[in-house]
Amino acid sequence: MKNSMIGLVTLLPTPNYLINIPVKLFEYMAAWIPVIASDFPLWREIVKGNNCGICVNPLDPKEIAKAIEYLIEHPDEARKMGENGRKAVIEKYNWQNEEKKLLKLYSELLN
Repeated sequence: MKNSMIGLVTLLPTPNYLINIPVKLFEYMAAWIPVIASDFPLWREIVKGNNCGICVNPLDPKEIAKAIEYLIEHPDEARKMGENGRKAVIEKYNWQNEEKKLLKLYSELLN
């Protein structure tokens, strides 16, 4: 990952992927790497919501290639997306925040 310019998370739209988020997405974000991700609602919320990459139709190789080309041809924007992803991981998508949510859920389930 150290030498990567772009992180690809273009999984196919199977039921499992539509409702789960791959760890790889957050690994790329934490590594300051802009992502190209499948355009699933949950993933779009993270990627577009944090301006850390581009969402594409994972069944369209031309769209994926176009997104790769765009990030290569716009290195300043790609760098900014990488920075945004890193910032999002530090501020939102980390164990300290998720721990609070999990403990709250446990508390609600036990009461």
